[in-house]
Amino acid sequence: MDMRIEASNKTLNYIFAKNDYRFEIPPYQRPYSWTEKEVGELLDDIMEAMDEERENYFLGSLVLIKSPSEKQAKVVDGQQRLTTLTILFAVLRDLALELDLEDDSLIRGIDKFITAERDDFKEGSTGTPILKVRNNLQERECFRKYIQEQGATKDQVNSNEGTIAKLFIANAKALQVKAPKEADEIRKLITYIRDNCSLVVVEVTSESEARRIFQVLNARGLDLEATDILKAQLLEKIKDESMEDYASRWENNEQLVGRREFTQLFTHIRMMKAKKKSKGSLEEQFPMDVPEFSNPDQFFDTVLDPIIEHYINCKDNDKANRLFGIEGGKILRSLWRVDNKNWLPPLLAYLCKFGSDKALNFLKRLERQTYYLFILRRYENVRIKHSVNIINAIDTANSLDELLKDERLDLTSTEKEAVLEKLDHDLYGSKPCNPILLRLNDAMSDGETAYYGTVTVEHILPQNPTKGWNTFSKEDREDWTNHIANLVLLSKRKNPSAGNRSFLEKKETYFSDKDGKTSFVLTQDVIKYNKWDVEELEMRREALRAKLIEIWDLN
Repeated sequence: MDMRIEASNKTLNYIFAKNDYRFEIPPYQRPYSWTEKEVGELLDDIMEAMDEERENYFLGSLVLIKSPSEKQAKVVDGQQRLTTLTILFAVLRDLALELDLEDDSLIRGIDKFITAERDDFKEGSTGTPILKVRNNLQERECFRKYIQEQGATKDQVNSNEGTIAKLFIANAKALQVKAPKEADEIRKLITYIRDNCSLVVVEVTSESEARRIFQVLNARGLDLEATDILKAQLLEKIKDESMEDYASRWENNEQLVGRREFTQLFTHIRMMKAKKKSKGSLEEQFPMDVPEFSNPDQFFDTVLDPIIEHYINCKDNDKANRLFGIEGGKILRSLWRVDNKNWLPPLLAYLCKFGSDKALNFLKRLERQTYYLFILRRYENVRIKHSVNIINAIDTANSLDELLKDERLDLTSTEKEAVLEKLDHDLYGSKPCNPILLRLNDAMSDGETAYYGTVTVEHILPQNPTKGWNTFSKEDREDWTNHIANLVLLSKRKNPSAGNRSFLEKKETYFSDKDGKTSFVLTQDVIKYNKWDVEELEMRREALRAKLIEIWDLN
């Protein structure tokens, strides 16, 4: 589909007073946040530009979702400027009201920047607000009451309204102090604002394209996420009296996991439900692929809230250990170390259907498949196919016992052999290196393991050996230097020159802490050796191979 994008530089007279726009701040936008400092600086800058007789004062950009045939425009970027300008117009209008002018043309002229379609001949005509702020937590009603109504900004007292309403009032008061008080000066300022101040207005018809443009233009602050768009779509289905409760419920879930992770979690929910790769943007595909999204109560109660809880339980070490046991906690930490999250939708699908009881067997199967794909560096499409197979197995299983017998959770003998073959070649420098060594270390530890600071991978036989390593031929070094059998873990990087010392020197000073014992069981296992040559490497190779076969059931 062709995307229609229009961008043009427009004066504030065109934007506010020509009756072409009705702006609305969607509920997914972040709250209005400008303070007295920002609004004061804006007015100072405009008045300075006016005094210097600058022909054009550029105020930034607006990104709007708008059909060419309609006045209604959703504001994707520009909320702070539009809201502040409206407060400024209201302050100037109400200052003019206080002057008791014989001719009310100045008041009516300024009011056209705030209200459209007011009938001057009809008493009590209120017209239509040109800007509607977010309809969250009574913000829209407060903005109308304390800003947009004629005379609303005069003699305001501290109210018991919410934080955003107090910002509206405080900013209006700050602008009253700085704004001109005489009719001629007010007229001069509003004329300059009308004719010489401008914004670049970008109009698109698609929310996804508006979000992309917003993220390019808005280098500062919080980028708009796909979940912000989805939030708005969901809130539109809810009755006004309960919208605030649902908005708060959504935002609490977002805070629990973090903003970016929340968006990623929605991609996993979509995959869990659709069981196929997305062909479009998240905000476009999610409502189509997640049937529960059409019903807010059902979506919150049966999808979002339970999945947030499962996600937190899997991410938090203490909760994971309590729910899945020490071994299950080790597997989950191992999964989180993988450089992709294709394993997460199957895990969430399992937990939603079967809960955390008896999950250890499933976790072992899931980890084995995940590391098979990770170690062999399979592409995303292959990973997605494996994830979908597991989700389908979960969906069709009538019981947990039936699921655990499903061959879709297993590896073939060929796939198991491919893993072991790959692990018998150079490992150092590959993405799976650290996660595999950490998994080995976890498996060799009796209880829960914890790592603090930077974890590094070090060679026993150095990459650039000195005279203490002359028992190794060139061919031996090529075969073994980067092999898993020659690698250990350290909690910090020490002097690189120390890594070239003889084995006995490294064992005593490099692989040990001040008490002579490293915290890594994998490294402790090396300290027991009195020499290091091909024979020891072959022994360690077999020992680690046996441990990996045990961890992932690779027999």
